[in-house]
Amino acid sequence: MNTTEVLRTAMGRRRFLGIAGGVAAAGAVTAACGTAGEYEPIGPTKAPSGNAAQAAASPTAMASSDHGAMPPAGAGRPSPSGKLASIYDAALPPLDPNPNKVIVLEAKDALIEAAAGVKVNAWSFGGTVPGPVVRVRQGDTIDFTLRNRGTMGHSIDFHAAQTPWNINYKTILPNEEIHFTWKANYPGAFMYHCGTGPVLQHIANGMYGAIIVDPAEGWRPAREYVLVESEWYLTKGADGNWDGDFARMQAATPDFVVFNGAALQYQQQPLAAAPGELIRLHVVNAGPTLFSAFHTIGAIFDRVYPDGNPANVLRGMQTYTIPPGGGATFELEIPDVGQYPFVTHSFAYTGLGAVGIIDVK
Repeated sequence: MNTTEVLRTAMGRRRFLGIAGGVAAAGAVTAACGTAGEYEPIGPTKAPSGNAAQAAASPTAMASSDHGAMPPAGAGRPSPSGKLASIYDAALPPLDPNPNKVIVLEAKDALIEAAAGVKVNAWSFGGTVPGPVVRVRQGDTIDFTLRNRGTMGHSIDFHAAQTPWNINYKTILPNEEIHFTWKANYPGAFMYHCGTGPVLQHIANGMYGAIIVDPAEGWRPAREYVLVESEWYLTKGADGNWDGDFARMQAATPDFVVFNGAALQYQQQPLAAAPGELIRLHVVNAGPTLFSAFHTIGAIFDRVYPDGNPANVLRGMQTYTIPPGGGATFELEIPDVGQYPFVTHSFAYTGLGAVGIIDVK
């Protein structure tokens, strides 16, 4: 079963009329490559009328509106094709038991694939977008160094830290570095990012990541993943690749909305789980502008911890909103074998790439 068939099945069960904004569901999936992980654009974006409107209201027609299909790109816009060359590892890295952590990040320019075949001249931490996942425990002391290997000024802002902004978050120039220590006093799923102005531009060009602070008493055992939602705003670059488009950033008109830097990558390579296994998703919304309405199709979140803090707990949640710069930790157990898409339920943006799959088997 290819990706489109999987998501059509989910759509048929859920009976969604399509991505918000009136994407037509009148049986219009255009010709496509047809293998899992490749892009299959949906059809026209005008609303159906007459007999077409009646057909669109039927379960059969609704099944042809994909959660995971990319809408056709307009003239001069990035058009994904094929498969991603690499997949960002969403697994939460192991925790180093040493309470004194030494963390070094390098700010550097990097060529990043924002969608299959769409390469972006990005700004990054460590050469990836998002930057590497940092994992510490509540109470740990972090000895931190930022090295600027880029071509402009950059800085750091840890949402998990309590430290003077004017001293430790100041901008450093290329080939400079800054060093400071801080203590992780609160557990949670936090964002880190470049705070150099315009902050909108630095985040949207790729300078963000997640820092997971485990509670002092730890979590119960689970299969754990980290997902960072964000947006790409692009314009064609002089070198034939894509650059960040500041005007589109200001207008909040993204080309892609993604998990862990690349559109639809966890359709190409789904997140694995076993039936009845406890799954813990640490989700950070890097934005820089859009809210995330995080939802898993076919499942209920047993527990949601706003900001990833176990002191904050909600039970039996269908969808939870994460603001730009915020985070949450989600726990769920899926009893049945099958495929369960996770999305932002803001459907004007779901079809721009913010869809992945949990594959339970």
